[in-house]
Amino acid sequence: MHETISVIIPAESDSADLKILKYLDKVEYPKDKIEIIIAVGKNPSLQRNEAVKIAKGDILYFFNRDAQAEPDIFRKAVDIINSGVKIAGAGGPDLTPHDNNYIQHLFGYAMSSYFAHWKMRARYCPAGRQRVSDEKELLLSNMAIRKGVFLKLSCFNEKLYPNEENELINRIYKAGYEFIYSPELKIYRDRRKTLSAFIKQFYRYGGGRMEQIFIEGVPKNPQFFIPIFLLAYFLTALFINDFWIKFGLLFLYGFFSLIDAFYVSIKNKKNLVFVLPALYFTMHMSYAIGMFLAIFKKVTLSNFSIEKDVKIIRLKEMAVLKI
Repeated sequence: MHETISVIIPAESDSADLKILKYLDKVEYPKDKIEIIIAVGKNPSLQRNEAVKIAKGDILYFFNRDAQAEPDIFRKAVDIINSGVKIAGAGGPDLTPHDNNYIQHLFGYAMSSYFAHWKMRARYCPAGRQRVSDEKELLLSNMAIRKGVFLKLSCFNEKLYPNEENELINRIYKAGYEFIYSPELKIYRDRRKTLSAFIKQFYRYGGGRMEQIFIEGVPKNPQFFIPIFLLAYFLTALFINDFWIKFGLLFLYGFFSLIDAFYVSIKNKKNLVFVLPALYFTMHMSYAIGMFLAIFKKVTLSNFSIEKDVKIIRLKEMAVLKI
Protein backbone atom coordinates (compact mmCIF):
# COMPACT_ATOMS: atom_id res chain seq x y z
CA MET A 1 0.00 0.00 0.00
CA HIS A 2 1.33 3.44 -0.97
CA GLU A 3 0.81 6.28 1.48
CA THR A 4 -0.53 9.51 -0.01
CA ILE A 5 1.98 12.37 -0.03
CA SER A 6 1.41 16.12 0.07
CA VAL A 7 4.43 17.97 -1.28
CA ILE A 8 4.62 21.47 0.19
CA ILE A 9 6.78 24.15 -1.40
CA PRO A 10 7.06 27.76 -0.21
CA ALA A 11 7.74 30.42 -2.84
CA GLU A 12 8.33 34.16 -2.72
CA SER A 13 6.06 34.98 -5.66
CA ASP A 14 3.81 33.48 -8.33
CA SER A 15 6.62 33.87 -10.85
CA ALA A 16 9.29 32.09 -8.79
CA ASP A 17 11.25 29.41 -10.64
CA LEU A 18 10.00 26.05 -9.32
CA LYS A 19 12.89 23.83 -10.37
CA ILE A 20 11.64 21.06 -8.09
CA LEU A 21 8.63 20.35 -10.36
CA LYS A 22 10.81 18.86 -13.09
CA TYR A 23 12.17 16.34 -10.59
CA LEU A 24 8.82 15.57 -9.00
CA ASP A 25 7.51 14.59 -12.41
CA LYS A 26 10.18 11.86 -12.53
CA VAL A 27 9.69 10.33 -9.09
CA GLU A 28 9.12 6.57 -8.96
CA TYR A 29 5.89 6.72 -7.00
CA PRO A 30 2.24 6.49 -8.07
CA LYS A 31 1.26 9.91 -9.40
CA ASP A 32 -2.29 9.53 -8.13
CA LYS A 33 -0.87 9.34 -4.59
CA ILE A 34 0.92 12.71 -4.81
CA GLU A 35 -0.39 16.25 -4.54
CA ILE A 36 1.69 19.41 -4.84
CA ILE A 37 0.85 22.58 -2.94
CA ILE A 38 2.63 25.90 -3.50
CA ALA A 39 2.42 28.48 -0.71
CA VAL A 40 3.29 32.00 -1.87
CA GLY A 41 4.29 34.65 0.67
CA LYS A 42 7.07 36.19 2.74
CA ASN A 43 6.89 34.05 5.89
CA PRO A 44 7.88 30.44 5.07
CA SER A 45 6.77 29.06 8.46
CA LEU A 46 3.31 30.54 8.02
CA GLN A 47 3.21 29.51 4.35
CA ARG A 48 3.90 25.89 5.18
CA ASN A 49 1.33 25.86 7.97
CA GLU A 50 -1.34 27.32 5.69
CA ALA A 51 -0.53 24.73 3.02
CA VAL A 52 -0.87 21.89 5.54
CA LYS A 53 -4.42 23.07 6.34
CA ILE A 54 -5.60 21.95 2.89
CA ALA A 55 -3.19 19.01 2.51
CA LYS A 56 -4.87 15.63 1.91
CA GLY A 57 -1.81 13.38 2.15
CA ASP A 58 -0.90 10.99 4.95
CA ILE A 59 2.67 12.26 4.76
CA LEU A 60 3.84 15.85 4.32
CA TYR A 61 7.03 16.24 2.30
CA PHE A 62 8.66 19.65 2.59
CA PHE A 63 10.94 20.81 -0.21
CA ASN A 64 12.36 24.16 -1.23
CA ARG A 65 11.47 25.35 -4.71
CA ASP A 66 15.04 24.86 -6.03
CA ALA A 67 15.49 21.27 -4.81
CA GLN A 68 16.57 18.47 -7.14
CA ALA A 69 15.05 15.29 -5.73
CA GLU A 70 16.16 11.78 -6.66
CA PRO A 71 13.53 9.52 -8.30
CA ASP A 72 13.28 7.04 -5.42
CA ILE A 73 13.08 9.57 -2.59
CA PHE A 74 9.36 9.12 -1.84
CA ARG A 75 9.55 5.34 -1.79
CA LYS A 76 12.53 5.40 0.58
CA ALA A 77 10.95 7.99 2.87
CA VAL A 78 7.65 6.13 3.11
CA ASP A 79 9.44 2.85 3.86
CA ILE A 80 11.40 4.49 6.67
CA ILE A 81 8.36 6.18 8.22
CA ASN A 82 6.30 2.98 8.05
CA SER A 83 9.04 0.96 9.74
CA GLY A 84 7.92 2.01 13.23
CA VAL A 85 4.81 3.48 14.84
CA LYS A 86 6.90 5.96 16.83
CA ILE A 87 8.68 7.30 13.76
CA ALA A 88 7.27 10.77 13.08
CA GLY A 89 9.33 11.51 10.01
CA ALA A 90 12.54 11.24 8.05
CA GLY A 91 15.04 13.45 6.30
CA GLY A 92 18.37 13.42 4.58
CA PRO A 93 21.18 15.56 3.23
CA ASP A 94 21.00 18.63 1.00
CA LEU A 95 23.96 18.15 -1.35
CA THR A 96 25.89 20.40 -3.71
CA PRO A 97 24.97 19.75 -7.38
CA HIS A 98 27.82 18.55 -9.57
CA ASP A 99 27.30 21.43 -12.02
CA ASN A 100 27.81 24.17 -9.40
CA ASN A 101 30.85 26.39 -9.97
CA TYR A 102 34.11 26.41 -8.02
CA ILE A 103 32.98 28.97 -5.44
CA GLN A 104 29.74 27.09 -4.78
CA HIS A 105 31.64 23.84 -4.28
CA LEU A 106 33.94 25.60 -1.82
CA PHE A 107 30.89 26.62 0.20
CA GLY A 108 29.65 23.03 0.00
CA TYR A 109 32.96 21.65 1.28
CA ALA A 110 32.94 24.12 4.16
CA MET A 111 29.37 23.32 5.17
CA SER A 112 30.09 19.58 5.25
CA SER A 113 33.25 19.98 7.33
CA TYR A 114 33.76 18.41 10.76
CA PHE A 115 35.53 21.49 12.09
CA ALA A 116 33.07 24.04 10.76
CA HIS A 117 29.81 22.18 11.39
CA TRP A 118 30.51 19.13 13.56
CA LYS A 119 27.33 17.02 13.75
CA MET A 120 25.43 19.49 11.53
CA ARG A 121 27.66 18.48 8.62
CA ALA A 122 25.26 15.57 8.02
CA ARG A 123 22.80 18.09 6.61
CA TYR A 124 25.15 18.73 3.69
CA CYS A 125 26.79 15.36 3.04
CA PRO A 126 25.65 11.72 3.26
CA ALA A 127 27.15 10.99 6.68
CA GLY A 128 27.18 7.52 8.19
CA ARG A 129 24.27 5.08 8.26
CA GLN A 130 20.54 5.46 8.66
CA ARG A 131 19.78 6.26 12.31
CA VAL A 132 17.53 7.93 14.82
CA SER A 133 18.63 11.55 14.77
CA ASP A 134 17.72 15.03 15.97
CA GLU A 135 17.52 18.65 14.89
CA LYS A 136 21.30 18.90 14.46
CA GLU A 137 21.30 16.60 11.42
CA LEU A 138 17.92 17.33 9.82
CA LEU A 139 16.75 20.29 7.79
CA LEU A 140 13.47 21.45 6.30
CA SER A 141 14.54 21.57 2.67
CA ASN A 142 14.35 17.75 2.66
CA MET A 143 11.96 16.47 5.30
CA ALA A 144 8.95 14.13 5.46
CA ILE A 145 6.56 14.15 8.45
CA ARG A 146 3.39 12.25 9.27
CA LYS A 147 0.58 14.78 8.90
CA GLY A 148 -1.16 13.48 12.02
CA VAL A 149 1.91 14.09 14.17
CA PHE A 150 2.51 17.50 12.61
CA LEU A 151 -1.03 18.65 13.42
CA LYS A 152 -0.96 17.06 16.86
CA LEU A 153 2.14 19.09 17.71
CA SER A 154 0.52 22.35 16.50
CA CYS A 155 2.57 22.84 13.33
CA PHE A 156 5.53 25.19 12.93
CA ASN A 157 6.04 28.11 15.28
CA GLU A 158 5.34 31.05 12.97
CA LYS A 159 7.56 33.34 15.04
CA LEU A 160 10.57 31.35 13.86
CA TYR A 161 12.34 31.50 10.52
CA PRO A 162 14.80 29.93 10.13
CA ASN A 163 14.95 27.15 12.77
CA GLU A 164 11.23 26.43 12.71
CA GLU A 165 11.93 22.77 11.93
CA ASN A 166 14.52 22.54 14.73
CA GLU A 167 12.02 23.69 17.33
CA LEU A 168 9.31 21.40 15.91
CA ILE A 169 11.62 18.35 15.96
CA ASN A 170 12.43 19.04 19.61
CA ARG A 171 8.71 19.13 20.42
CA ILE A 172 8.20 15.90 18.49
CA TYR A 173 10.86 14.16 20.59
CA LYS A 174 9.36 15.46 23.82
CA ALA A 175 6.04 13.94 22.70
CA GLY A 176 7.68 10.50 22.46
CA TYR A 177 8.28 10.23 18.71
CA GLU A 178 11.49 9.79 16.72
CA PHE A 179 12.99 11.20 13.54
CA ILE A 180 15.19 9.23 11.19
CA TYR A 181 18.19 10.56 9.28
CA SER A 182 18.99 8.61 6.14
CA PRO A 183 21.99 9.44 3.93
CA GLU A 184 20.03 7.84 1.08
CA LEU A 185 17.26 10.47 1.18
CA LYS A 186 19.27 12.85 -0.98
CA ILE A 187 18.39 16.09 -2.68
CA TYR A 188 20.64 18.61 -4.41
CA ARG A 189 20.39 22.38 -4.08
CA ASP A 190 22.58 25.12 -5.49
CA ARG A 191 24.94 26.63 -2.95
CA ARG A 192 25.14 30.41 -2.59
CA LYS A 193 26.83 32.07 -5.55
CA THR A 194 28.68 34.89 -3.79
CA LEU A 195 30.59 35.33 -0.54
CA SER A 196 28.15 38.03 0.60
CA ALA A 197 25.22 35.63 0.14
CA PHE A 198 27.13 32.94 2.05
CA ILE A 199 27.79 35.37 4.92
CA LYS A 200 24.12 36.38 4.98
CA GLN A 201 23.10 32.70 5.09
CA PHE A 202 25.06 32.02 8.28
CA TYR A 203 24.14 35.36 9.80
CA ARG A 204 20.49 34.34 9.46
CA TYR A 205 21.21 30.87 10.85
CA GLY A 206 22.78 32.44 13.93
CA GLY A 207 19.83 34.78 14.42
CA GLY A 208 17.39 31.89 13.99
CA ARG A 209 19.25 29.80 16.56
CA MET A 210 19.09 32.56 19.14
CA GLU A 211 15.38 33.12 18.48
CA GLN A 212 14.89 29.38 19.02
CA ILE A 213 16.76 29.63 22.33
CA PHE A 214 14.48 32.48 23.43
CA ILE A 215 11.50 30.16 22.87
CA GLU A 216 12.93 26.88 24.23
CA GLY A 217 15.38 28.09 26.84
CA VAL A 218 19.13 27.55 27.01
CA PRO A 219 20.06 24.14 25.52
CA LYS A 220 21.98 21.59 27.56
CA ASN A 221 24.52 21.25 24.75
CA PRO A 222 26.73 24.38 24.71
CA GLN A 223 28.01 23.86 21.15
CA PHE A 224 25.68 26.47 19.68
CA PHE A 225 27.35 29.12 21.84
CA ILE A 226 30.88 28.35 20.65
CA PRO A 227 30.81 30.87 17.75
CA ILE A 228 29.60 33.74 19.94
CA PHE A 229 32.23 32.81 22.55
CA LEU A 230 34.91 32.94 19.85
CA LEU A 231 33.67 36.33 18.66
CA ALA A 232 33.75 37.68 22.22
CA TYR A 233 37.25 36.28 22.73
CA PHE A 234 38.64 37.75 19.51
CA LEU A 235 37.16 41.17 20.28
CA THR A 236 38.44 41.10 23.87
CA ALA A 237 41.91 39.97 22.73
CA LEU A 238 42.32 43.26 20.85
CA PHE A 239 42.70 45.01 24.20
CA ILE A 240 44.98 42.45 25.89
CA ASN A 241 48.74 42.83 25.84
CA ASP A 242 49.76 39.32 26.91
CA PHE A 243 50.90 37.52 23.75
CA TRP A 244 49.58 34.04 24.58
CA ILE A 245 46.25 35.27 25.87
CA LYS A 246 45.95 37.48 22.81
CA PHE A 247 46.85 34.86 20.21
CA GLY A 248 46.74 31.45 21.93
CA LEU A 249 43.16 30.51 21.03
CA LEU A 250 43.59 31.98 17.56
CA PHE A 251 46.59 29.70 16.98
CA LEU A 252 44.60 26.68 18.17
CA TYR A 253 41.68 27.65 15.94
CA GLY A 254 43.98 28.04 12.95
CA PHE A 255 45.79 24.76 13.67
CA PHE A 256 42.65 22.62 13.86
CA SER A 257 41.04 24.36 10.90
CA LEU A 258 44.14 23.62 8.81
CA ILE A 259 44.07 19.95 9.84
CA ASP A 260 40.43 19.71 8.83
CA ALA A 261 41.08 21.54 5.55
CA PHE A 262 43.93 19.14 4.82
CA TYR A 263 41.60 16.18 5.42
CA VAL A 264 38.91 17.67 3.15
CA SER A 265 41.55 18.32 0.47
CA ILE A 266 42.71 14.69 0.50
CA LYS A 267 39.16 13.36 0.56
CA ASN A 268 38.09 15.45 -2.43
CA LYS A 269 41.46 15.39 -4.23
CA LYS A 270 41.59 19.19 -4.39
CA ASN A 271 43.95 21.78 -2.94
CA LEU A 272 41.71 23.51 -0.38
CA VAL A 273 44.11 23.86 2.55
CA PHE A 274 44.50 27.64 2.42
CA VAL A 275 40.96 28.47 1.34
CA LEU A 276 38.71 26.51 3.68
CA PRO A 277 40.06 27.89 7.00
CA ALA A 278 39.05 31.37 5.87
CA LEU A 279 35.55 30.09 5.06
CA TYR A 280 35.31 28.31 8.42
CA PHE A 281 36.15 31.57 10.17
CA THR A 282 33.62 33.43 8.01
CA MET A 283 30.89 30.90 8.88
CA HIS A 284 31.57 31.04 12.61
CA MET A 285 31.80 34.82 12.84
CA SER A 286 28.72 35.39 10.66
CA TYR A 287 26.76 32.96 12.83
CA ALA A 288 28.01 34.66 16.01
CA ILE A 289 27.09 38.13 14.78
CA GLY A 290 23.62 36.86 13.91
CA MET A 291 23.24 35.50 17.45
CA PHE A 292 24.55 38.70 19.00
CA LEU A 293 22.22 40.96 17.01
CA ALA A 294 19.26 38.71 17.86
CA ILE A 295 20.11 39.27 21.54
CA PHE A 296 20.39 43.01 20.92
CA LYS A 297 16.99 43.11 19.23
CA LYS A 298 15.48 41.16 22.10
CA VAL A 299 16.96 43.47 24.73
CA THR A 300 15.92 46.61 22.87
CA LEU A 301 12.50 45.11 22.06
CA SER A 302 13.04 45.72 18.36
CA ASN A 303 10.21 44.11 16.42
CA PHE A 304 9.84 43.83 12.69
CA SER A 305 6.50 43.32 11.00
CA ILE A 306 6.17 40.11 9.01
CA GLU A 307 4.01 39.77 5.93
CA LYS A 308 0.97 37.69 6.84
CA ASP A 309 -0.58 37.29 3.40
CA VAL A 310 -0.29 33.79 1.96
CA LYS A 311 -1.60 32.54 -1.37
CA ILE A 312 -2.16 28.79 -1.62
CA ILE A 313 -2.04 27.06 -5.01
CA ARG A 314 -2.88 23.38 -5.28
CA LEU A 315 -0.75 22.79 -8.34
CA LYS A 316 -1.47 19.09 -8.54
CA GLU A 317 -4.28 16.97 -7.15
CA MET A 318 -3.80 13.27 -6.40
CA ALA A 319 -3.78 12.75 -10.17
CA VAL A 320 -1.76 13.97 -13.17
CA LEU A 321 0.81 16.77 -12.92
CA LYS A 322 -0.51 20.01 -14.40
CA ILE A 323 2.62 21.21 -16.19
